[in-house]
Amino acid sequence: MMNIYNKKSYYQDYLDDLGVDLNNEFELTEHSLDIDCQKFYDFADAFKKEALTKWYGPRPFYDFDSMRQAVFLNSLGYNEHNSFEYNWGIEQEHNDILKELVGRHNFEQLNVDYDSVGIRLLQYNPGNGIPLHTDSFNAYKTQNGVGNITRYFVAVSPWDWGHFLQVHDKMIHHWKPGYTLEIPDGVFHLSANFGIAPKLTLTITGFVNE
Repeated sequence: MMNIYNKKSYYQDYLDDLGVDLNNEFELTEHSLDIDCQKFYDFADAFKKEALTKWYGPRPFYDFDSMRQAVFLNSLGYNEHNSFEYNWGIEQEHNDILKELVGRHNFEQLNVDYDSVGIRLLQYNPGNGIPLHTDSFNAYKTQNGVGNITRYFVAVSPWDWGHFLQVHDKMIHHWKPGYTLEIPDGVFHLSANFGIAPKLTLTITGFVNE
């Protein structure tokens, strides 16, 4: 019977085939947005029952690489008990409210098209996170078409015990609300909450203004 240490090699072999090497440095592109975190807390409380709840696993809209990543990660033990999230913004009504809470001036700072931007508010409770993966933007492309698309991580809740984000070789922590980091297509990253308080973040996905 194959043990957990052998299973790990599936993903490592995949990374090796892609030429992904932690010894290669990734240069961060960081911003600081002016947001009111309390407004996002209030939103999450008000729409708690309307949140999409999901965990990391294969999805019908995943491309081949995203599907492979999900299968590998599930085989390593990621499941509904350790990758569970609350997700708001897929519904257009929620997306529109979240856009207003972020504010047009912040999208201008990021140089992202305001009309087509996609916002997700994500909540990971203690003991949960999203494992190593890349973003394909397939759901966004299906709705908005293809083009020069990028994605940003935005901290909503302040950094706390056990909250972290890893983007390639960089470990991100000690953030303040509004801390923003670009995570381009194809860059491997993960995020987790092994602390004692919920971790709330935003993803902002959109077309870069030419």
